Order: sequence, then structure tokens, then C-alpha cells
Amino acid sequence: MPTNEYKNLPTKVKMFFDRQFHDSYALFEASRNPRTGLYADGYLTLGANPDFRSSIAATGVGLISLAIADLEGWDDNAATKALITLQGVSGEIEGCQVARDDKSGFFSHFVDMETGENLNSEYSTIDTTLLLTGALFAGNHFAKKEPRILEMAEKLLYSIDWSIVVADKDKGVINMIAKDGEGIAPLPAYNEYVMVSYLALLGKPNDENIQALWLNNFAEDKIKELPQEEFRGLAILNDHPGAFLSSFVQQFPYYLVPEYAESKTYLEYYKNACLADRMKWKELEDVPSYIWGYGAGPNDGLFDGYHADRINDAPHNIASSYIIGGYLPVYPAGIYDLYAQYSLHIPYDVYSNPEDKEDEEKYKAAYKFGLHRISWWHLEQPNRWYPTKVTLIDWSSMLYGLAAYKHGMKLFSSNLPRVNEVLNK
Repeated sequence: MPTNEYKNLPTKVKMFFDRQFHDSYALFEASRNPRTGLYADGYLTLGANPDFRSSIAATGVGLISLAIADLEGWDDNAATKALITLQGVSGEIEGCQVARDDKSGFFSHFVDMETGENLNSEYSTIDTTLLLTGALFAGNHFAKKEPRILEMAEKLLYSIDWSIVVADKDKGVINMIAKDGEGIAPLPAYNEYVMVSYLALLGKPNDENIQALWLNNFAEDKIKELPQEEFRGLAILNDHPGAFLSSFVQQFPYYLVPEYAESKTYLEYYKNACLADRMKWKELEDVPSYIWGYGAGPNDGLFDGYHADRINDAPHNIASSYIIGGYLPVYPAGIYDLYAQYSLHIPYDVYSNPEDKEDEEKYKAAYKFGLHRISWWHLEQPNRWYPTKVTLIDWSSMLYGLAAYKHGMKLFSSNLPRVNEVLNK
């Protein structure tokens, strides 16, 4: 059943919501390889799609998008597509063998969309986690329609040597990269690698070091002991003293770790992170209150390339609309911020410019699937910036947030296993 927040939206705002929600899925569909089921790293707004470079993390989000599309009735073939994707990453499609570390089983971050060949990238613990989280989510959602999806997801989960992610079980340090069966590039807590600890426990629940990593650092009763930084009196979780994290780091565990979605403690930190993001943007006097969101994304064609923006480290102050989407469960009024961006500046589905057809074509291409990266100072002609790429993993916050706004957070927590269920078996 839709939430009251969704049902009570004014007609025009609801029309915008429905369009943007559907287009959040359409972006993934446009970025999917129909033969292998792999998803591109990003959608090239002014180029040919899908791009040849697949992201294994984006493929995980693509699986979640298929479950949401099935729930909404947008795609009658969603279950079949999810199965093809699992077959693609499992090496069951001819000519496609997705690159993995031979000894540990972790997946390469970037691979060729057709062949699965490693594209000079690392074997990533977080990107493998995002892939398998999406696979488990889809598997549980489609359990009755297509049980093979969950079977294949669990087979992949158990095929990985999760023990190598543990760098320091007492301090919550997790290895970012798998290389020749060993874990390297340790990263201290707190960050999105909470999900790696969570999935490692699902995949290898009897491993004492994996248990200790979670129980000593990331379990619900330990969240308040994680490293923090203060911003305007708000306690914000972080991984390095004196620094803040991009808002997507707070959002991913919220949606993809059930204990965090249901934790009153984490909810308070999540609200703080949202408020801190909004407050920092208010320091820019010439930017309206509905423009905010410190997220990661590409700035191609405007400034330097990809950057993970955060408080006190946001070159040129590029706003990420999808961050607003990701915070909707704790800041429902954010839907009006998104509507203001749409109605006042980026009416992407109705825009026309009879006097400049080139502008109209570029505009429609750049914002084909709605709101994403925004430079407030380049919204109007003749200085308009036409974003050339939308990265799918970053866009996922919009998809997740809109889905939760309409259906509630149980949509996420009900489709992913809980740690206690695994530990108590």
C-alpha cells in the first residue's frame, strides 16, 4: 500500500513524482545490455548507449530496479531480465565471463559489457557487495515468480572468500581490494564498507573474525561508538578526524543493511547528516534553499571529472538532486525541493526552445531521465551546462528514495536478510 505521504501529495507534485520515479527505472533499462544483463557504469547523455564499460556495482542496483519495476507494474519481463543478469555474472551466458579474482572470487569493478573482461580495474570488495546485495534483493522479491534468481544469488554469495575483507576486527578496518586471494588497501570505519561487513557475515556466518568485525564495530549497539565529527552541533559519522563524508556514504547502508534501516540510533545520525548537508548549502547566499545535496558524480564538460562532493570539499558546489531523493524517508519535504528544481528550472519532460533547436536537443538529452547533477550558476542560457553522463551507482539514491517514499522502508528491509537471523541459525 502506498504511504500517506505519497497519497497526500498535491496533484502536480504527484504527477512529477510519478514521472521521475518511473524515469529512475528507465535510466537503468536504457543502460542494460539485453544479452548479458550487465549494466553500464553510466548513461552517456550525449552519446550512444549502453556504454561498453559495465560497472558491477551498477549491475547490482539494476537488479533492484527490476524488482521495483515489477512491483510498480512497469515491466512484465522484469523477472526474466533479472535471471539473465544473474546468468551473465555467473558465467552461464556464452561469450561472457565476468572477471573475478581467481583465489577469492571477488568481482572486477569495471568489465566489458559483452565479454565480462576486466577493464584495468581492481577486484573490489564494495562493488562485489553492491552486486550481491542487489542479487539477494531481487532473489527475495522474485522468489515465487522465478526461484532460480535467489538460488543463483546465494550460490554467488557463498562462492566468495569473505574472510579477506577483515583488516582489523577490533577497529572496524576493512580491505577495499582483493588481490591474489589477499585483502589489501585497508579503510577505517565509518563508511559504506559497513555493507561489506554485513554481507561477509551473510556469506560466511561461522567465521569468527567476520563475526567479530560486525559485533565489535557495526552491530546496532555499537553504532554510537563509531567515529564522528561535529557540524554546527550535529554529530556526523565519519572515517577520518576533521573530515566529512559524501552523503551517499550515509545513504547506502540505510537502504541496504536492514539493521541500519530499523535502528533508532542510526536514524538520528542519518537525520543529522541530512540536516548538515542542507545547512552547509545555506552558507551560499545566492543559492535557493531547494538546491542542495553533496553527492558523487561526473562534472564532465564543466569542471574536472568525477568527484565525491562533501562538506568542506565540494569544488564549484555542484548539487546532486539524487541525494535529496535518498533523504526523503527522513526529510519528506525534500520532494518539494525536487519539484521546485523541476518546475522552475528543469522541466525535462515538457521543455522546448523553438528559437534554438540545438539547445532543445541537448537539453532533452542531458535531462532525459530527470534531475541529477546541477550547477546553479550554469542552469540558464547562454552558460547552461549539459551534463554528459549520469553514473548509475550515484543515481541509485534517487531510485531508492522515491521507492521508499511511496512504499515505506519495509520494501528494503523485507527483501534483505537480517544479521540476527543468520547468527541464530
